[in-house]
Amino acid sequence: SPRACSHVLASDLLHLAVSPTRVLERSLARSAGPPMKRGVFFDFDSTLTTPIKIARFNRYAVADRPEIFGNMTAEEIVANFGGLPRLARLRTLLTALREASCELFIVSIGFRDHCILPHLRAVGLLDFFPLENIYGQDSRELRSYECVKGRLIASLMAARSWSHEDALFIDDSEKHIRAAAEICNVLHVAGQGLSDSELDHIQALTCSGGVRDPALAGTATLASGDREVAGPEVSYN
Repeated sequence: SPRACSHVLASDLLHLAVSPTRVLERSLARSAGPPMKRGVFFDFDSTLTTPIKIARFNRYAVADRPEIFGNMTAEEIVANFGGLPRLARLRTLLTALREASCELFIVSIGFRDHCILPHLRAVGLLDFFPLENIYGQDSRELRSYECVKGRLIASLMAARSWSHEDALFIDDSEKHIRAAAEICNVLHVAGQGLSDSELDHIQALTCSGGVRDPALAGTATLASGDREVAGPEVSYN
């Protein structure tokens, strides 16, 4: 059935795109110096993913809909991450962050166990995130903060004695970005998923030797509410 074989096929498809990037990943790993950020917190939907509309459900594939996530084909899972080239680019970024000793997190309002974990595993991205660093609305820790991402992030940072400048939070939701802007550096995703220029900008902010995008430097990154958050909210009906 499509559900039974999704994970195997998605991993097979990803291998075709990732293999040509391995030399680049090793080069990035060798050039990475001391981390400019000690931790990076990613949202899931419309940040790591680029949600597609599944015609048979007449709904977008987002992680608060386990009835959709649990019945997607391998090809649909890959497409929901933006396709094979984008998955390869995500892997390159996550490899560079990991090799630069950045601790990686996912903080999402989606369902961790039934949606986020299976799809990360299907496309080969799960190994970049310690399981204890992945939070969803079904996580006790996030629920204890009434699903306010900024409060959870503040707690995790305090436990590590991190300052405002030590961490970066990336999300497409203006509400969550505003709630975290006093806690850490934030990046408001402008579209339906991180773009190539935003991925490059993250690498520049978090790994020494990266090339910071001047077009994003003044508008996408906020520190302590310095400026208005720009960028469209995406609604899935």
